[in-house]
Amino acid sequence: MLSVRIDQFEFDDPGSEEAVEIDVSRQSKSPYPDVTSFVRATVGVLAATTLAEPKPFHLVHDRRQISEYVKRFANIDIPLHADWLTYQLATESWDQTHLAICAPGIFIRYHWSTSA
Repeated sequence: MLSVRIDQFEFDDPGSEEAVEIDVSRQSKSPYPDVTSFVRATVGVLAATTLAEPKPFHLVHDRRQISEYVKRFANIDIPLHADWLTYQLATESWDQTHLAICAPGIFIRYHWSTSA
């Protein structure tokens, strides 16, 4: 698994107090055969056992920013029109976005937050 942690000083405006966490793993028999096992490893058992129904990435709020940051920090292209199943891992709010994205052959956990 590849894990990337980005602090506020990697953004254009450090005063925005943004942070991004991205975890990426390929889907395989072991250790991550499905999204539940990936979420269990990256977020925890509770999140894995309470996954909400997924929606296609192209219906996700802030998909443009998500796609931009995943490309910028993890060098993975997520097309804005992708129909990849996307699980929301936290309630939508202005100060955080937390998702698990099932791209072809890989899982991506994306967590953006700000304390500003």
